[in-house]
Amino acid sequence: MNELKRQHVAAIFINLTKGLFQLAIPFAIVAFLQGILWIFFIGIAGLILLMGLFSWINWLKFRYRLEDGELYVEQGLFVKKKRYIQKKRIQAINISAGVLQRIFGLVKVNIDTAGGGMEAEAEFSAVTRAEANRIRSALLKGDSSQKTAFTEDQAMDEEPLEPIEAEESEPLDKWHLGKRRLIYTALTSSSVGLVLSAVLALLSQTVQFVPDDLFENTFDFVVNLGIFLIIVLTIAVLLVSWLISSLLTIITYGNFNIETYEKEMVIERGLLEKRQLTLAYKRITAVRIIKSVIRQPFGFVSVYVESAGGGNNKEQGSTLLVPLIHERDLPAFLEQIIPEYAIKTPITSAPKRAAIRFFIRMLFIPVVLTIVATFIWGTIGLLGLIAIAAFALLALFQYRDAGAGSNEQFVWLRTRSVGQTLVLSPKRKIQSATKQVSFFQRRRTLASFEFFVQSSMSGKSFSVPDLAEATGDDLYKWYSHRN
Repeated sequence: MNELKRQHVAAIFINLTKGLFQLAIPFAIVAFLQGILWIFFIGIAGLILLMGLFSWINWLKFRYRLEDGELYVEQGLFVKKKRYIQKKRIQAINISAGVLQRIFGLVKVNIDTAGGGMEAEAEFSAVTRAEANRIRSALLKGDSSQKTAFTEDQAMDEEPLEPIEAEESEPLDKWHLGKRRLIYTALTSSSVGLVLSAVLALLSQTVQFVPDDLFENTFDFVVNLGIFLIIVLTIAVLLVSWLISSLLTIITYGNFNIETYEKEMVIERGLLEKRQLTLAYKRITAVRIIKSVIRQPFGFVSVYVESAGGGNNKEQGSTLLVPLIHERDLPAFLEQIIPEYAIKTPITSAPKRAAIRFFIRMLFIPVVLTIVATFIWGTIGLLGLIAIAAFALLALFQYRDAGAGSNEQFVWLRTRSVGQTLVLSPKRKIQSATKQVSFFQRRRTLASFEFFVQSSMSGKSFSVPDLAEATGDDLYKWYSHRN
């Protein structure tokens, strides 16, 4: 039986620093604005001692071993938790290296399992690259007890491991995002809205600490600038938010590349925090091709995969396969990375009689609000007509994009909320399929179709509304075993 091992001792410092950063920054801002920094420093000193003790105990009591294709983990001081993670349950292993890990030449390992939800089933915050490779190899490629024999000293060595299987020692193929695609990704990133909202939220929290006289003088000064200068300032804020968003995107997706092997792919990305995700092909349950409003006019798309493991909160439980690629290059990319999904997807669109339902869904609330606003505020409420026009245009695009199709092995649905989504899934990966006909749909011989696949969040559904009922019947019969 293999002896239990601990993480690298640097895990104490890494966990301590991470916890302090999360707690200290908000309190430091408040202490600075309130002028009580001396209290803050005293509190931080005590917090360092307390969290340092807990970090040391956590490192001391967290032990693990690999044996016969299983990962055994135990942790806890007063309540000791013991957990066995079987190799067959592991869906993906995510290896990353943040700034703290890179200082010590270490990496972090997250292990995702079937039904494990959004949180990792097991997390190693500080292990060597060699140890991370050993864990990944033992749990994804082979039996650790038979195919790997590492001593403690070998596991701590920084030299790369010898591959378990000769045919998988070198990747079969590689794909790089490249500098040009990275710049396009940054310039068309939709995260500018998140950055802007974060800036506005920060301003709203700090404005209460600004003296009343200074606030009133600043407000009067801005008002006296005139409409033109206010517009210029607004554009400047948006431009700064856009630049920050672009910089964050470059940091996140820099050095993005994919290596393909016989049974899995390895996705690497990140400038400051280097992430490496190993994803088995057999775990992929669906592929989503996204056309955002910003990128669609330029012909760019993003590609996500649904899988039973590997997703994260930022990507809604999915795995980002490629942040940006041109539509003309997409077939070749799919053929290179996941050839099973490199298929043609002719669409049977929603019929003309369904158009009215798309417009009713999108326009009902804006029309009602505009009528109420006009009744209360008079002609000012008519500004709601702008919103009605925008929602009507969106409803038109939603109607035009709605559709579905299938062949012997695959089904695909195309929908639009704001951006357009095309999702493809093989029949063998679909857990259930549903055809729905509401009272109002029955009057127009329409139907909705929905199917479920397994994903990082245990299950994810995709649906398209208001297809012709005959199309819905065809899709339902396609999935039925009685077909």
